[in-house]
Amino acid sequence: MQYQITSDNMQVSASMEALTREKFLRIDHRFKDVESGSKWVRVVVNTVPGDQFEVKAHLNVKGKEWFSDETDYSLESALIRTVEELIVMIEKDTDNSAKRTVELTAQDLLEDEIKNEENVVE
Repeated sequence: MQYQITSDNMQVSASMEALTREKFLRIDHRFKDVESGSKWVRVVVNTVPGDQFEVKAHLNVKGKEWFSDETDYSLESALIRTVEELIVMIEKDTDNSAKRTVELTAQDLLEDEIKNEENVVE
């Protein structure tokens, strides 16, 4: 996966970048069959009032996009919440895609059956 890790209001250290990559590996592993050039994530890490961290993520896999924006008291917790939210969205899209495939397959079978019946009648 290609990463772009930035901040608008603080310096992103090497350890912060490593932590971000580590947490996003959970998503990368879900798309093992997708080549690295076809999946990327842009992560913006900022501090916000109340001594909290905000993590905004824009994930793109083969043109399909997901967005997340989470805030927590530690950077690690904010990253975990962001990744969890993205995974929920990915799973929801995968479930919906599977349902559409089943519906299309059922429709194709029905259409084939109707064609076969019409051929028998003739």
